[in-house]
Amino acid sequence: MAQALRFFRRAFWVGVACLACVSLAGCHKKKAAPTDTTSVDQPHPPDAVPGAAPIATLERTGCYGECPVYRLTVNSDGSVVYVGTRWVKVLGRQEYRLTEAQLAELDAAFDRANFLRLRDYDRVENTDDDWAHVSYRRGPVVKRVRHYHGDNSAPAALGALEDDFDRIVDSARFVGTAAASASPLPAAPATTEPAPSASAGKPSVAPHANDNAGPPDETAADPDNHP
Repeated sequence: MAQALRFFRRAFWVGVACLACVSLAGCHKKKAAPTDTTSVDQPHPPDAVPGAAPIATLERTGCYGECPVYRLTVNSDGSVVYVGTRWVKVLGRQEYRLTEAQLAELDAAFDRANFLRLRDYDRVENTDDDWAHVSYRRGPVVKRVRHYHGDNSAPAALGALEDDFDRIVDSARFVGTAAASASPLPAAPATTEPAPSASAGKPSVAPHANDNAGPPDETAADPDNHP
């Protein structure tokens, strides 16, 4: 009888110790990063910096293909915050500054597009295109325009503004493409070398424009994980 009691006591304390180990391991388990649940037809909040206010933003979403996914925030102190998420050359957050001349050129681009008079162009005529979300602040007025690139009613001036935004802030250094079309950066001028002979080896194939594409999980490259 005494031997049986000792056996049960030993089993009880072994069980308590096992439960304590399991609980401790659970406490140290790394929490999963929150999932970005923002719909492609809605913009993320601006990526502001301390001591400055956002004055202009451009966000490009994914498409049925390899469209670069990234966003740009230009702040009142001239700083630019880039966040690359997918199908871009540089993933994650980068910060840099614009000159006064670049800021003035960006203002002129919004004026040229008559941006403050535009509306949303969100009619989905097909499902394969990407979105561009643009915002601009002038004084107390903040204007936002959602532009689905499959909406044929959008004015050409809006698409030109989006491309001008990319060009002025030089996003190509991080995105790896020239603008909204997701076309590769211009190639070097062709030389006048003679054509290879028939016995020459097979010519090399140019690398794909998105060889530096990001991971399929968009949240993995977004350090902010905006809700």
